[in-house]
Amino acid sequence: MNDEIFYSLADFACSAVMLVCACWLLTDQSLRRLVRTGHALIAAGMLVNILGLLADYFHYKGIEYGHVWPGEVIGNFGTAVLMVTWLRRSLEKKRL
Repeated sequence: MNDEIFYSLADFACSAVMLVCACWLLTDQSLRRLVRTGHALIAAGMLVNILGLLADYFHYKGIEYGHVWPGEVIGNFGTAVLMVTWLRRSLEKKRL
């Protein structure tokens, strides 16, 4: 598999996880407004990232997203893990 394809797919997967987690955490009323604003910004950023990756993959109107750097994927993976952990804590808190 080509490195560029691997990094693009990994970036897409991490961005999708972060988008879902951020949207879910955005609805958690027990979090402060500033934290929910941060989740809204993460969700918006990940949506743009996903749309850019899809536009590049399908060559929509000649859009080229550019090379996804390994550091970006590692950063997104770490953030995705944190978001999933935060989501799990939020769900456990609601069950109690």
